[in-house]
Amino acid sequence: MSKKVISATVTPLLENGTLDKTGLKNILERNIRHGIDGVFLFGSMGEWGSFSDAFKEEALELACGCVNHRMELLAGINATSLPLSLEIMKSYRKYDFDAYVFMPPGKTSSLDPVKSVLTVLDAADRPVYLYHCPPNNGVNFPLGQFETMMKHPNLKGIKNSSSNMWLRRELLLLRAEKGYKTLFFEGQEWAADEALIAGCDGMICGMGALCSKMMRTLADCIDRGDIAGAVAAQNRMIQVFHGVYGIDIENCWNGQKYALMKLGLIASPFTYAQEMDSLTEAAKARIEKCLEQFKNELD
Repeated sequence: MSKKVISATVTPLLENGTLDKTGLKNILERNIRHGIDGVFLFGSMGEWGSFSDAFKEEALELACGCVNHRMELLAGINATSLPLSLEIMKSYRKYDFDAYVFMPPGKTSSLDPVKSVLTVLDAADRPVYLYHCPPNNGVNFPLGQFETMMKHPNLKGIKNSSSNMWLRRELLLLRAEKGYKTLFFEGQEWAADEALIAGCDGMICGMGALCSKMMRTLADCIDRGDIAGAVAAQNRMIQVFHGVYGIDIENCWNGQKYALMKLGLIASPFTYAQEMDSLTEAAKARIEKCLEQFKNELD
């Protein structure tokens, strides 16, 4: 099976904080042109916690109409509690997309996170991806709990953003030994090459709005057995991360959005996820230099 590339996309905004509809369409059409396999809305890079339910429904409806099954469309249902996630999932049922993505909420209750995942899987009217990101929610699952969730037929895949090499290998071995069908996607975009080489099914990464072509190149190298090419592609992506995010990731959201704006894809670098004054003139110059250096690989 070919390695899959899914973008955990930014959510483009106008300067007044409303949805940049043209920008979202531009990003999705560019992703499709680059040949990636899917887009994940409302993840961490997508600022899921910043928007109202009405805003997210507006964006999801627009994305469904734009994508129209030309690639897989995933919609995040993250919230601050399980009941809220279930409400969001219910409200999304009327839209024509492929799968939900669920990250158990942080420690706002004493609910068992495994039972929360199973509740979502039972209630879902379509497949679900588990978003495993302990740095965001503080939830770490032992292997036995992963196995419990992997037994559920509605769990299509796991986005592993734990940056845990041990866990990646153990999950791959568990799947091979037990014959489970769960797909594994690397969420640590600094290590997509080694994850795909080890046997992961693909990547779901936050620089996908900007770097979809580069991500596709990396995956294609793996598919044809060009390991050296995949490592080289990963290293070039990291150079772009340095140029856009900054070496200390000080421009994570506004850096990528500024780059997309400079490419003429979106209207504004505005984000709710970090202070806009971190996008200094020096940062803008750094990003513009990076775009010029990698212009042929980015598009």
